[in-house]
Amino acid sequence: MYAEILKEKFPQDEKNGLYRVPNLPAIKLGRILIRDKRIASPSDVIAMHLHSGTFSSATLLFTEDTCYYEDGSFLLEDIREVQMSGNKLIVFSNQQAQFLQHTLRTKNDQVAHTLKRILENLSRYDPTAEKIVKQSYEGYSSTELDWLNMRDEIMRTIDMLYERYNDGKLTLLEYENKKEELLGRL
Repeated sequence: MYAEILKEKFPQDEKNGLYRVPNLPAIKLGRILIRDKRIASPSDVIAMHLHSGTFSSATLLFTEDTCYYEDGSFLLEDIREVQMSGNKLIVFSNQQAQFLQHTLRTKNDQVAHTLKRILENLSRYDPTAEKIVKQSYEGYSSTELDWLNMRDEIMRTIDMLYERYNDGKLTLLEYENKKEELLGRL
């Protein structure tokens, strides 16, 4: 679930300290896991960000369902909001019925922006909804699903045109012509 998003969206950029499977630096990861006993096996790590500075360093480790950093961890499903302040990310998560703030340090603002985008994608992911959608459309082929998606998009566009007609931005003739053109695509 979250692992697929991380594998798909997390960039492989050694220059900026961004790594994902299968190209994780084994020696560096091994050193981190020897010090940090929260992760049982190196194979649990899907993606990571390493920042080794002169005076400080930062490590972010992503497993299938959790993000670990120096001062704590949070479940990926608990992410509610992500804010960026320079090269720091502030992640608000819903843990134990309250919003907790997690401050993550990154190498630079470019990396912070990249990680912010990834964390926002994770916050919008709903595994329950995905299961329902998969069960609902299980028997359909990809061509049929494409047609259903197109149909839904056309219906949303017609609804939007109707609102524009009600607001006086379209005449009845314009609305009917555009509606007929859209329905002709089906």
